[in-house]
Amino acid sequence: MKSRIVVTAAAALAAMTLAVTPAAAKTTALRTTNNLAGVEYISETDTFRLWDNRVDDTTSARVVWKKVNSSLTGTLWHRWQSGVNGQSANQSPSTGMKSGDQFTFQVCSLNGSQVVECSGWGTAWY
Repeated sequence: MKSRIVVTAAAALAAMTLAVTPAAAKTTALRTTNNLAGVEYISETDTFRLWDNRVDDTTSARVVWKKVNSSLTGTLWHRWQSGVNGQSANQSPSTGMKSGDQFTFQVCSLNGSQVVECSGWGTAWY
């Protein structure tokens, strides 16, 4: 009987530990329709990494994010250097979110102020 109580107590402690342990870090990646630009959200560092896949552009990338069940939104921009392929930039969505908040985000490639193409919407957790 004594060993059964110890095993039960150990199982209860393990279950409580799992219940309060934060989810493992995750990376969620999106690309525009023709892969002109992309973004990945890295939850471990709370960072969006934007990248460019064109050498002949004068474009920029825009990431829009929206906190689920909230009016909180944000927009991040990055202008690419013309003539250089494979550029990337890291930016943080920052203010107003706390650990565990769910948000959606989308990346678009722009030429001037005109949207060239966008990805679908992805979901991630802060």
